[in-house]
Amino acid sequence: MVQTKEHTYSDGKETYQGVIAFDDAFEGKRPLVLVSHTWVGQSDFETNKAVELAKLGYLAFAIDVYGKDKRANNPSEAEAYMNEMLADRQELLNRLLLAMDSLKQHELADVEKIGAIGFCFGGKCALDLARSGVDIKGVVSFHGIFDPPGIDHEGDIKAKVLVLHGWEDPLALPKDIEMLGKELTERNAVWEMDIFGHTGHAFTNPNANAPEQGMQYNSLANARAWKRMVTFFEEVFAS
Repeated sequence: MVQTKEHTYSDGKETYQGVIAFDDAFEGKRPLVLVSHTWVGQSDFETNKAVELAKLGYLAFAIDVYGKDKRANNPSEAEAYMNEMLADRQELLNRLLLAMDSLKQHELADVEKIGAIGFCFGGKCALDLARSGVDIKGVVSFHGIFDPPGIDHEGDIKAKVLVLHGWEDPLALPKDIEMLGKELTERNAVWEMDIFGHTGHAFTNPNANAPEQGMQYNSLANARAWKRMVTFFEEVFAS
């Protein structure tokens, strides 16, 4: 049975609260997968993704990069929380690494097998984690945002990278897809992009219904993206 537990952690300045999920039907240590949230903050959406990952045998952690109780109730709040992070991408990276390190102490965590996924703003977070050069197995960006963090990272990207994206996503256009491919190639990353036609932003979210803004749920793209993520982690954690 899948168990979920709140997990509170701190950097000494801010307290954060995420949700851990694991299936007690599996025995022993298992790969750790971080789930990074959309612009609204840690929510049931990410917790549900963590539960689905737990069913696959992973220790999943729906992380929190805004801070405990910082959850947006409307687009204005979401934009404010997100922009605070975008203004300091080093601080954002610090919070991602903090979340990862806080779960390394968990009795079920196989610290040699760590991955991350993220949705929208969380996709940017997953890519930033890879860009840092941290030695983890792989990251997956679902309809993420691709702009580089402006941090002078050195060396190769060690994490394998999977990008799952809509061709008609207005937040990361075809030119941005090409720029990301060049960036990952220059950093010697092992990378793959699956680009879904007739698909916009937020295609994994059943509540997304703003086609005039390029944001709409796409059940086929959602199913294909999740299936590709499953095989991706099977591959990277086996190596």
